[in-house]
Amino acid sequence: MLIEDTYFARINRNIGHITYQEQELIRTSKVAIMGVGGLGGPLTDLLVRIGCQNIIICDHDKYDHSNLNRQLCTLKDLGKYKVDHLKEYVLQIDPELNISEKKVVNSENIEEALTNVKIVVLSLDDPITSILIARKCREMNIPMVESWGIPYLWAWWFTSNSIDYETCYNIPTKTMTIEELEHREMSAYAELFPQLTQFPGLQEIYDREIGTFEKLLSGQISFPSMAPFVHLTASYLATEIIFAGILMTKEKVLAPNVVGYDYLRMRSIKFTMKPT
Repeated sequence: MLIEDTYFARINRNIGHITYQEQELIRTSKVAIMGVGGLGGPLTDLLVRIGCQNIIICDHDKYDHSNLNRQLCTLKDLGKYKVDHLKEYVLQIDPELNISEKKVVNSENIEEALTNVKIVVLSLDDPITSILIARKCREMNIPMVESWGIPYLWAWWFTSNSIDYETCYNIPTKTMTIEELEHREMSAYAELFPQLTQFPGLQEIYDREIGTFEKLLSGQISFPSMAPFVHLTASYLATEIIFAGILMTKEKVLAPNVVGYDYLRMRSIKFTMKPT
């Protein structure tokens, strides 16, 4: 048995859902989580509890009061870098965890950051860095999974067999070099969110407070984000990483296809995202 006694005590109740051999594959597979806020923070917690022992976390942001409604922080953590706090937190779950952190991901360190990585999770709200990561994942043939903290249970994968990230989001940057991109400013919500308006009934959900949807589309306000929505999505992403990404016992849904569930209206959704 390759699993140490303390590790076994933590993961023993996984067995049945997975085999011991599959658990060892989960333990040794390296996962990079790009963005550890509302989605990436709870996701990191879940992966560590599942038994992943090789993780990279990346985020440049610090906690503020607006994060308290959904992220893994308390009042005493405000002002701390998210990666610093999260690393300290998960090491209290698994002291043998091999976890590295980066506060900046750019053209100079992206390849080194992704060396030997099996799965990349994109959970950033920075479109420039997201494009950089997506391009490098495609170049290095690393599967990348993404979702958003909206009230639909879904995720899609970007692989060598899928559409590329910039085409999927209809971003006019494909002719730009990375160096040119890094000198360009983009608003995450204004640039990326229009594609998500194709989810059925999304405006109805956000316009319970009239005018919210229009402000979101124009980039005037940050993305609405509630703990139940982001934590459900984080759980779904963890399932995708384990079963579709590492064990490959679940079929990947490739972008721009969406297969999921609207859990506010209790109905399935299935469509292909079109350019807007």
